[in-house]
Amino acid sequence: MMLYILRHTTIGFHWLDLFAAIILIVVIVAFVWNRHKLRKQEKELEDKLAELYTNETTTIEDEERIETETME
Repeated sequence: MMLYILRHTTIGFHWLDLFAAIILIVVIVAFVWNRHKLRKQEKELEDKLAELYTNETTTIEDEERIETETME
């Protein structure tokens, strides 16, 4: 029995364990990479949204100022 275990394992690991560990590492790297990309994209979108609201607020304030000036 012990001879069978030694022949079918290498350094205490079965060859499928090594394969599973490699796949796990690839999945973790892919997760970290996608998370980084999504955070970067989220920051860019937040910046665009903030810029859009800033420009829109300025435009609305200008229009209100112009309307009040014309009423007077």
